Amino acid sequence: ATAGELSDGEVRRIDKARGTVLLKHGEIKNIGMGAMTMSFRLKDPAMAGDLKEGDKVKFTAEQKGEELIITSIRKAP
Repeated sequence: ATAGELSDGEVRRIDKARGTVLLKHGEIKNIGMGAMTMSFRLKDPAMAGDLKEGDKVKFTAEQKGEELIITSIRKAP
């Protein structure tokens, strides 16, 4: 799997102050993670801009040490 592969998710909660988003997500192949609900840090907190709870999204994530970071996120069509 490539780092640019999009994963599917659903926004459960957004914490703009902390720059994090709680996602219920499917498999994230590039980091070998199965489907679950967990919190991710946004690479840029502005990425949360027009997202809201319940939105279906496509995203890419990468692992930096112990931290999981969303590098891109957008509403699913």
